[in-house]
Amino acid sequence: ILNGPDKSGKMMIAEAFAQTLQCEAVNKKLEELAGETESERIENKFTAEPCMECHSCKQAAGKNQPDIIYVSHEKPNTISVDDIRTQLNNDIVIKPYSSKYKVYIIDEAEKMTVQAQNALLKTIEEPPEYAVIFLLTTNRGAFLDTILSRCILLATRPVPGTAVKKYLVEKCSVSKEEAEFAAGFSLGNIGKAEAIVSSEEFQDLKELTLSILRYIHEIESYEIADKVKKYKNGIEDFFDIFLMWFRDIMLLKADNSVNAEAAKKKIIFKNEYAYLKKQVDKLDLEAIDYVIGKIHRARVRIKSNVNFDATLELLIVEARREF
Repeated sequence: ILNGPDKSGKMMIAEAFAQTLQCEAVNKKLEELAGETESERIENKFTAEPCMECHSCKQAAGKNQPDIIYVSHEKPNTISVDDIRTQLNNDIVIKPYSSKYKVYIIDEAEKMTVQAQNALLKTIEEPPEYAVIFLLTTNRGAFLDTILSRCILLATRPVPGTAVKKYLVEKCSVSKEEAEFAAGFSLGNIGKAEAIVSSEEFQDLKELTLSILRYIHEIESYEIADKVKKYKNGIEDFFDIFLMWFRDIMLLKADNSVNAEAAKKKIIFKNEYAYLKKQVDKLDLEAIDYVIGKIHRARVRIKSNVNFDATLELLIVEARREF
């Protein structure tokens, strides 16, 4: 089980692992080392990495390696028992087509129904020796205890901010300022950071949300809901920007530095320092905590399909009440 937030690298890890397992050069080297003593193997300092040149590696890179199987599902929110039976259980009994292993990758595995998990359980209790199954999930709590007890659990970790910034500047050709914001906002989630700097829609939503937060005590709540509706699919980012704004206010509130430049280094919205400072002077910690609680509540209401406009209007009214 690979557990971690969306875009945190779970698929990248699973695919790299699968490609390495199937790499012809890696398997050849392992066969050569099989007859060596442990000390000789250590001295060889062999690191298993895919060669990227063999037939298997090229197939894996193109996602058409016959023994790396991606389990799909037609229903957007459900992986059914039929999906597991037809694509995994019935297929796994057939030996690998051209490689040493058969690797199954189930993305969004938390969407498996209880029946699907029970069908999978029968396979993972006694899998063929050539089988490797990856369950990629954002919520390991969705799995049955019987599944969890039979799997190795690996959790993705946040990438250090300096590494995220370096990657964005070098690979995505963005400014250091943009990279610094994306690294801070993504909280070390490099996939999310990359999506932030490459999405025009996110930049538009960010600017809209910041304009709302700058003048929250002046804008009518119904106008805000109407404007945000355009970005309904990115509502999670809207809530995250709101949370990060009040996080910055809380940090500045707790900061004893009289030096503005020193204070700016701690916050994410560095260009908004003047607006943040005004709100720091108006809000106490209890008010900030109250608004953060309302943001979380609004997020839950949206996920529960409560009326979109009404939820946002209520959030703005409750936030404005504290200013």
